[in-house]
Amino acid sequence: MNYIFRYLSITFFAVAFVSCQKDTPDNVDFNVTTSSFTYKISDSVYFNLSGNPDIITLYTGDSLNNYDNRNVTSKVGGTLNFGFQVSAANDSAFAAFHNGALRVLISSNFSNTYTTYKDTASLRLNYPTSYKDSIYADSFRVAAADSFIVNSAKWIDLTDSMYLPVTGAYKTNIQSAIANITRYITNATDPFNIAFVYKSDTTHYFGTTGIRVGGLTLVNNFPDGTSSDFSSKLAAGGSKSTNWKTVRAANFSAPWTTSTTYLNFVPKYNPIHTEQWIISSAFYPNAATPDIAMPIKNITQTPLKSFAYKFNKVGKHKVVFIASNNRPSGTKQVVKEIDLTITQ
Repeated sequence: MNYIFRYLSITFFAVAFVSCQKDTPDNVDFNVTTSSFTYKISDSVYFNLSGNPDIITLYTGDSLNNYDNRNVTSKVGGTLNFGFQVSAANDSAFAAFHNGALRVLISSNFSNTYTTYKDTASLRLNYPTSYKDSIYADSFRVAAADSFIVNSAKWIDLTDSMYLPVTGAYKTNIQSAIANITRYITNATDPFNIAFVYKSDTTHYFGTTGIRVGGLTLVNNFPDGTSSDFSSKLAAGGSKSTNWKTVRAANFSAPWTTSTTYLNFVPKYNPIHTEQWIISSAFYPNAATPDIAMPIKNITQTPLKSFAYKFNKVGKHKVVFIASNNRPSGTKQVVKEIDLTITQ
């Protein structure tokens, strides 16, 4: 009986030891060589690989694949360009561009806070009794409070830089100028907002489609050749878009709306003063995306003996291979660097 117990114990510990061994990553055996350190940009560079690590990733030194930028989340010295497309349903809508009723603004000190319906109990504005008792009372209070918040910020007018069309084909997208708005950013670490505001003493009939703004682009181009493209975050969303906020500063019945592709302002004729805003979410101009390594081998693949790559820019390249063995208990890795020069 003791013999059987001792046998089972030894077997258990042997299995446990093997299991632990499998759970622990092996040291990484890996190396990289090339036949030269200088290549033409038209060449395919062949990297000779030895060893069999579980995973191999690669930084080539090309744009967006630079090892030194793997932890970079911000950059300075960028040139921020902004543009969009507009369409007008009729002559009155084009006249709104010409007369300055539609303005394009930017702010670096907007608070990005808005009133919610839960806040209205503390607002208690002096509306007539008929308003206080109506189902619209809270909406009016929110609009008034948001109008104060928005107009308290410092907004810089970009309209003249955008060159809005004063004539053209109806219901046709017309590209604005692509304006360099870098000079309007006081501090690259501070957020900024873009806004479109329609402000006029008399609102004319703009047809069934009114004024539409779409195709918004916002790109920050950095000196190192990389860029941060905010365009997708600036695009219009659904009817409950999280990227744009409408503020009814005057004439409650004619707000901006959003579709899946554009911002829309469709008022009907109204002889009273109208001021309607639609404001983007905040953007940080110096925000940058860290460069990500290119995966070239995973754990299920057979050993990789060589890898070919054609570089896309001339100059010196810090090429970095990262080889790793990964197990539940941890990771072991080896980093191999080769400095190459790519010429014309």
